[in-house]
Formats: sequence, C-alpha cells, structure tokens
Amino acid sequence: MKVIGVACSCLARSNSLKAVEAFLKGAAEAGHETELIRLDRDLRGCIGCQACKKEGAGLCVQKDVLARYFELLPEAGAVVLGAANYMGYAQGEAWTFMNRHYCLSGGDRKLKIEPGKKFYAFFAQGSPDNPAYREHYDEMCRPFEGMGFARQDVLIVSRDTAEEKIREAYELGKAL
Repeated sequence: MKVIGVACSCLARSNSLKAVEAFLKGAAEAGHETELIRLDRDLRGCIGCQACKKEGAGLCVQKDVLARYFELLPEAGAVVLGAANYMGYAQGEAWTFMNRHYCLSGGDRKLKIEPGKKFYAFFAQGSPDNPAYREHYDEMCRPFEGMGFARQDVLIVSRDTAEEKIREAYELGKAL
C-alpha cells in the first residue's frame, strides 16, 4: 500500500514532523511504500478556478508542493497529516491542505478517488491536552470524511508526551 505523509510544520525538527516520520518508518517496516511531502515551501490555497470540475479533469491543476501529493493520492491507501497548534487551532498550512481537497469531487459531485483511504492526523501542541483544541482538530478533520476518507482517531503530541506519542505514531504505521 502507498502511504503519504504530509508535514505542515516549517520547523526542521517539530514534534508533528517527528510523529509523521515515525508513522512512515513503521509503515515502511511493515512493507508499505511511503513518501513524505513537506508543506514548508510553495504552498498555494485553492483559487476556485473550477478546472477540477470539468469533465475528464484530473485532480488539482495547480503546480505547487501539493502537485506530487495529488499525483500519489489515487493509489494511496493511507494519508497521515502532521500539524502544529497555533493559538488553539491547526496551523494555516493544514487548513490550506484540507481546502485543496475541493478538487476531489467532480462537477457531478461524485468523488474522484476510491473511498476508504485511511486518514490520520497528528497535532503537536505545548499544553498536555485541552478539550477546546480537540474540538478544533475535529472541525479541521471532519471534511475528510465527506471526501471519502476513513478518518482515524487524532493523535495529540504535547511537549510532555512527545516521546510516548511519537512511539505510538510508529506503532500505528507498523500496524497498517
């Protein structure tokens, strides 16, 4: 199975990046083909061009860092997203990533990918846990269900639990 890791953090050694890398390492050890895409450069938002809605159109036509992701997505069995918490919400790159999935439904509203791809989301935050943050993460991840993904439980990596949660991310990848 192809597994795509998407890391939003611009920090070279962020906990969200470490969790995504650990997941991909576990998945690779379990025999899966993995690829990491870092959204730390050249990321554009959806411009509403509607090119993806035309008959016979592929996925998003923009040529930025997500072009490779959309190239891999049709054959992928799982996607793992890693993002930081900025001021109580997933960082902007994560929201842009989610919004760019607008291209997954055609002009006829049918999905352009096979449903059932597993979707994992790992969020790094300073505080151990905050129920309000969980609500925000759920809000950010919910649209993926409507796009055919099988959303998995959110993994929260806090400063205090980083080592344990990164190990948990590895085990999740290995269990694919």
